[in-house]
Amino acid sequence: MFSENYSVCLNEDGSPREIARSGPVVTYKAIGYDSGRVVAMQLIPLASIDEVERVRFEENARTAQKLDNTNLAKIFDVGVEHDHFVFVSEYLEGETADAWVRAHGPMPADAVLRIGLQVMNVLAEAATQSLAHRSIQPANLMILPGAAFDGGWPGVKLLNFGLGGLKVHSDEGDTHEIAPPMQREFSSPEQ
Repeated sequence: MFSENYSVCLNEDGSPREIARSGPVVTYKAIGYDSGRVVAMQLIPLASIDEVERVRFEENARTAQKLDNTNLAKIFDVGVEHDHFVFVSEYLEGETADAWVRAHGPMPADAVLRIGLQVMNVLAEAATQSLAHRSIQPANLMILPGAAFDGGWPGVKLLNFGLGGLKVHSDEGDTHEIAPPMQREFSSPEQ
């Protein structure tokens, strides 16, 4: 299914173009054959995920696919192929809010307000589908280059919708979270 619909982009040496790697999970840059759209294709070995967690994640991802919001990294495909769980989402250029703050220091108050409004826009739509993100933090907010959709700065997209808390186990016995784990300073009091 996925190999019929997507082609992984290659580096100059012919190797697959990796975007990220976390334990046994690898994310590749790929292109959809039909759409011509550039995507991020995440391959998660089935052996590294608890079956109950995989089913829960797949259900959440399929529900999140129904969301159509300019401030959400779109989910295009999700499913199993061979011995991998495959998660295909929008490929984004930019840097996370976390990386931006580390490089530039605190954001101006008006920029933080703009980000908050964009995130609330996504959460309001997600609530109509009874979805919760579970990991809203600067590491899950991509600042897009250039102006936002309304002409202001910054424009952001919420990343990793439904991935929060999904853990994978490596052959070495390490456990990794697919999405950046929630940092204490961004957790709600009950967490």
